[in-house]
Amino acid sequence: MKIAAYDTDLSHDQWHLLCRFLPAAKKRGRPRTALREVLNAILYLVKTGAQWRLLPKNFPPWPTVYHHFRQWTRNGLLARLNDRLRTKVRQAVGKHPQPTAASLDSQTVRASAHGGPVGYDAAKKTKGRKRFLLVDTLGLLLGITLEPANCPERQGARTLLATALADYPELLNCGWTAASMAPSSPPGCRRNSPNSWWKS
Repeated sequence: MKIAAYDTDLSHDQWHLLCRFLPAAKKRGRPRTALREVLNAILYLVKTGAQWRLLPKNFPPWPTVYHHFRQWTRNGLLARLNDRLRTKVRQAVGKHPQPTAASLDSQTVRASAHGGPVGYDAAKKTKGRKRFLLVDTLGLLLGITLEPANCPERQGARTLLATALADYPELLNCGWTAASMAPSSPPGCRRNSPNSWWKS
């Protein structure tokens, strides 16, 4: 039983909001691990960057947590949770449920080849991976892709947008992005500065 509490633990209201989207327990088989504690463990790992095997003992066993994380990633559950929560946040501040503008940027981070292909970013003098992030105007995540650090900006941006624009067709109308990633103004937009556009 978990006796320690962490800042990353879900509050009662947060759990009440999320639990309705989680899969129901099977009628047969051994009792299921409490999914609230599984989510708490995942949030702890995301926040701290700890390794799976170093998950504190007062959470469920790390193989159990990893199994759920892997399963929910593969079946799209975590992505759907993010979409629903983002929609609620946007509506709470008076915005349209679906984003109509977005910002795309990249960041090079140090990494080893253990988790996938790496490259060398000569501009940043960093060996690792380059992550491309697409967020709405509130900074809420729309999409992400990981590439070797030597991946050109425009190539990584195209890879990310190929998926994101299919999920958020409203973004075809306009968006903001780094100038190095999109050499020309998006349809229906005008250049606002060297690094952004605004809808005309």
